[in-house]
Amino acid sequence: MPEMNYRRYVSCILILVLFAVSSVVSDDSLNNPGQDAKGSATPVITGKNTPVSTVNTGPSEPKARLLNPVSKWHLDLQDSKDRSVELEVCQSNNVVFGKGTIATDGLTQNVTATGTFSGNKLNLDIFSEDMTLFRVVLTISRKSFSGDYNAYSASYVPWKGIAMGSIS
Repeated sequence: MPEMNYRRYVSCILILVLFAVSSVVSDDSLNNPGQDAKGSATPVITGKNTPVSTVNTGPSEPKARLLNPVSKWHLDLQDSKDRSVELEVCQSNNVVFGKGTIATDGLTQNVTATGTFSGNKLNLDIFSEDMTLFRVVLTISRKSFSGDYNAYSASYVPWKGIAMGSIS
């Protein structure tokens, strides 16, 4: 008797699989919207039909850069102290990233930087060895920029300042 239940179970599974397969095959119109259920092409009505998808199979072209592949940036960060940042920055599309140094009161430490462009605005994060984050928002005009920043530190209360700089 248990063998009979097993056969019924397997038969039910096979029937369900057949229904699923036939359903997928009959819904081929979903996969090929340019044809009706009989395989005939559907008429094009201007402004009504939209392409399903386009894939560019041609060679990809590199996007234009805003700067040279590696450029040198100088920023002055001013609040209750004057800080000087020197960065070597790379750019890929609208993303910039780099490394350099920050000098404050005669002490210099390494920093990393990353940011994104949107139009003439640059959002740049500069992170120093002593765990201080300078979140800088700059407006770029040719090879100079200015804006403000918020600084966050593991040791100090957050503060604000102004930023100015240039690209060489």
